[in-house]
Amino acid sequence: MNASLRDACSAGRRIAAVQSALSSGASCSAVAAHTKPDYRRADVLSCRSVPGALAVRTGLSSLSQYRLFFSTAGLGELLNYFGGQEPYWSLRAVTAGLLVATAGEAMQIPRRRWTLWFWPIYLFVCIAVWFPNLHFTVFWPSLISQVLVAILIVQGLKSKIARDRMIAVAFLGYWFVRLTVFGSFNRMATDKDYSSSIGGWQWPYTTSALTLAGIATLVIHIRDLTRDRRDKHRMAAELAAGRAVQQVLIPEDVPAIPGFIVQSVYKPFGELGGDFFQVLPIDIDSGCGGVLVIIGDVSGKGLPAALTVSLLVGTVRTLAHYTRSPGEILAAMNQRMLARSDGGFTTCLVLRADADGMLTIANAGHIGPYLEGRELQLENGLPLGISADTMYTESTFRLLPEKQLTLLTDGVIEARNKDGALLGFERSALLSTQSAEAIVHAAQAFGQDDDITVLSLIRTPEPHK
Repeated sequence: MNASLRDACSAGRRIAAVQSALSSGASCSAVAAHTKPDYRRADVLSCRSVPGALAVRTGLSSLSQYRLFFSTAGLGELLNYFGGQEPYWSLRAVTAGLLVATAGEAMQIPRRRWTLWFWPIYLFVCIAVWFPNLHFTVFWPSLISQVLVAILIVQGLKSKIARDRMIAVAFLGYWFVRLTVFGSFNRMATDKDYSSSIGGWQWPYTTSALTLAGIATLVIHIRDLTRDRRDKHRMAAELAAGRAVQQVLIPEDVPAIPGFIVQSVYKPFGELGGDFFQVLPIDIDSGCGGVLVIIGDVSGKGLPAALTVSLLVGTVRTLAHYTRSPGEILAAMNQRMLARSDGGFTTCLVLRADADGMLTIANAGHIGPYLEGRELQLENGLPLGISADTMYTESTFRLLPEKQLTLLTDGVIEARNKDGALLGFERSALLSTQSAEAIVHAAQAFGQDDDITVLSLIRTPEPHK
């Protein structure tokens, strides 16, 4: 074979290698063959494939999957370029399976595990190509992956998410172009030369289409990443504003109350909590003195719950100037919740402790307070925001000197350990005799699963006369 014939065969083999790689979804290598009389060898211009650009969409796991896909396809092309046919066909079978996995991940197709059923075929062909009698199986992975990608594209086009549909459209263009590398398609198309001339260089349609599809898909990702970043910044600003509001509304330091020792600990489970409490001294000039204590838990999480907390705390602080009746305070809070709750509800307990130890309590579906390790039996009303006709009956008790009353939210009772067991009412009752800090620490050690708020009220000994 003379030198010119060897050069022509070598160039033809390189172009065929790239077309075969495209049929298995390999990297988009733009093979440019110059058409002038002084024929130049094929020049490979590396660029990202559609699966490569799509890997940006789904984070680190998909990016790692794409790297495996790209590395396998690239290694196969090097082997084919230097004449290693069996290793090339073996790696091509694996690359076909990786293409299907990448397409499903990029379009976020749910319930796609069925595509894994075909991996035994890919692995069988990966080994079979080394045996001459089984060499007829070399095209099986490409044909199977073409069918599977088509099914995934149809599912992607049916997605309710516009981004997934746009990616499916990009894959659809790639799928049609990929047909041109199959010999049966070329025979049906009368062996037409699927290439275009740009600047004197011949670009196969498969390569050009994959390049354009990859660029279009990358534009989709850049737009989505920019939008996601903007949304995250907005959410972060909203959370920061919510935290600032809660820091103002939830007291860090409890005011000194003559005749009582009040302790409070508040531990939100997330960045924004749904628990709230207020400790409001009763003016001694009014003739009774004492303290008004409010504790509650808003349904839901995050910013909506934090906004409801701000509404309720503002309502309580306003009402405290006009009434010290726990039942009246709860009734007014209920009306405010009905106007603004949007289907949510709030449990709340209002307690007035007079200077002489008399306790007056009204409850709206909240956990009852614990006195010396036992839960007080109260008249319970419905949580706030459910019914406008709810009446909140007041219950009275007496707190003796040096005795402790403990109020808490369900974050203590619903603390959950690794086995899924709850801390529960019995263990919470046993803990209720300890300090507020100790109770919270015990609940967190058991397994915090919600916001935790604990208030303890101890009546100090009366001075000797």
